[in-house]
Amino acid sequence: MPFALILMFAVGLLRAQESAPARPESAPQDESGGPPADHQQAEVPAALPRGKKLVLLDGNFQLVREYQRQGDRVRYYSVERSAWEEIPASLVDWPATEKAAAEVEAQQKALEEKAKARRTEALVADLADVDKSVEVRPGVFLPDETGFYVVDGDKVFPLAQDKVETHTDKGRVAEKVLTGISVINDKYRLEIDGKRAKARVRSAEPQFYFRPEDGREPRLSLVRVEVKGDKRELMTETKNIVGDQHYKSDDISLQTWDAARGVYRFTIDTMLQPGEYALVETVSEGVAGYVWDFGVEAPREASER
Repeated sequence: MPFALILMFAVGLLRAQESAPARPESAPQDESGGPPADHQQAEVPAALPRGKKLVLLDGNFQLVREYQRQGDRVRYYSVERSAWEEIPASLVDWPATEKAAAEVEAQQKALEEKAKARRTEALVADLADVDKSVEVRPGVFLPDETGFYVVDGDKVFPLAQDKVETHTDKGRVAEKVLTGISVINDKYRLEIDGKRAKARVRSAEPQFYFRPEDGREPRLSLVRVEVKGDKRELMTETKNIVGDQHYKSDDISLQTWDAARGVYRFTIDTMLQPGEYALVETVSEGVAGYVWDFGVEAPREASER
């Protein structure tokens, strides 16, 4: 069938679906109580931020799920700490907070428009048996293969993983021996071999895309690592006598978006300084044993360009 006829058929089918009256009966469900798989796949979700900004007068901000202004106090739910907190309302830059909310609303509206257009494209792709990639920049597409990718300006390339090495903190061991106190928490250093990551990024505001092979929804954090000798220290881990783990690292705020079905997009709210970084995935056992690492290069001088 000619492609033009396929496109006309797809657009007509989409319009018919949108103009069809709502059916009184509830949507079909599978055994788990949710909509069946084919019904879920028919929807193309718009990308939604995992938090919004409560901007402060000192230039910082709290990433919150929601907030309530109550007299001279502001009560908000912190995304970072998963708890309700309060601060004086006088500390909040309300015009900047409203501006940030308006920008998010405008982005959401644009994403909804794109999602509507994507549904048409997806229908045409199904009819024509064509696999379309995610467009990360005008005319720049994400590869179809599973993997982790960084968008550096107009370039897209995959990030490889490096193994995390765990080393016992010798100072903490010596403290246990000298004091004879066995309940002192164990401390470990999580490190990556080598002074520099192989992947180098020029942009101070890169974006990341992840297409997991198993379809999981990842929980990632962006960490600035510290170069120590021929190693890069990722974070420290302390473990108490009952096995509870606590991690300490130089984290950078990372927002998660649903870019497409099975594709996740990660953005940052601040410009990255030159240095070494790693994206760390949290799993049920703690921190995953492999990370996606990269380095940010210093901007080139005009004479070098």
